[in-house]
Amino acid sequence: MTQGYFISILLLIVTFIWKSVLGNTMSACFSANKSLDIDCGDGHMVQITKTFYGYSPTGQCQLVAEEAGAGCTTDDQAHYPCVGQRLCSINLPTGQFGVNVPACSQRSNYFQVEYTCVLAISVSNICQNNQLTAQSGYIMTPRYPANYNTQGDCATTIVVHPTQKLDLYIIDMDLEARGKKDCADLLYFNDKLRSITLCGQRTNTSYNMHSNYLHIELRSSGAGLSKGFWLYYEAVPPLPTSLLPPVTVEKSTSTKPVEQNGQTDENSELTENANKGSDSIIMTTLSYKDSKSTVPLYRNVSRQQLPFAAIAGGVIGTLSIILFILLILLFIKWYKERKYYKAEKILEIRNPAFRSSSDFQEIPQPNNGFYC
Repeated sequence: MTQGYFISILLLIVTFIWKSVLGNTMSACFSANKSLDIDCGDGHMVQITKTFYGYSPTGQCQLVAEEAGAGCTTDDQAHYPCVGQRLCSINLPTGQFGVNVPACSQRSNYFQVEYTCVLAISVSNICQNNQLTAQSGYIMTPRYPANYNTQGDCATTIVVHPTQKLDLYIIDMDLEARGKKDCADLLYFNDKLRSITLCGQRTNTSYNMHSNYLHIELRSSGAGLSKGFWLYYEAVPPLPTSLLPPVTVEKSTSTKPVEQNGQTDENSELTENANKGSDSIIMTTLSYKDSKSTVPLYRNVSRQQLPFAAIAGGVIGTLSIILFILLILLFIKWYKERKYYKAEKILEIRNPAFRSSSDFQEIPQPNNGFYC
């Protein structure tokens, strides 16, 4: 009995690890179910990674391996407000068939959702962590998935190994709008090479950064009547074990401004004010031993390059020398020809009696008919 109990516990652990890595899948046929109900349990948040409609010719209520190559699926682009909560319910179309699947010209007969349950305490609050150095992690606005109710700016900076780049994924974003063409709140991020500003609603959108540095800001000027955003970042490629730096775990209770390349964060005062009114859980961060290294990946400080002005000056100087030499050769040729023509003219002046041989031809005498 003890052995059977041990095996059961082991199977539960393996199942939990398998779901944590590969995620979960839930599907249903339209005629049999009215909704898909997800429950991640206490202390977890629902992350929907993919939703799609499908057609199964054999009546299967999910995408099976035998039918995966047929291409009878179409992605669902809907934005689900339940993302980030413990419970999530997705309503299904009424009737036996759903939307049309263009790939196989059939009406869909099932709906499938792929999701992951994320531990809530593993998500970092953007207003309570000035710097993150872990290889991957989650970031959220205060009180997410509830309305953030924050005015001002909050920011965090991600720095990883100089040989890596960062990928940013927007799991869920709902920022307050101001009219149809403007936004009261913004998500701003930059990697020292480019910057991007977003607002409104987005889901499952990815951005590839160009360096190992990423600065993320929440800029709020409205009443904070929206959910905010939930992000995930990851450093690529993965570091070999020998390059992983020693890490220290520390509580991020300090809201002092972070100096980046000798400059103090301008939004540190606003960040501190936002933290005073925040009731979010204080998270932990992992720090590199040399966390001040924010050099972009494509920058090589040990290699000196000639400035553009020096290169352009060298090219112009070389062309000028070639042009000068050509002018000298043309002048020499012109001088020689001029001297030759002048010598011929002098010869003609000095010999006015000179005539050609045709001038001295014999004049024929008239024939009188006498012969000697």
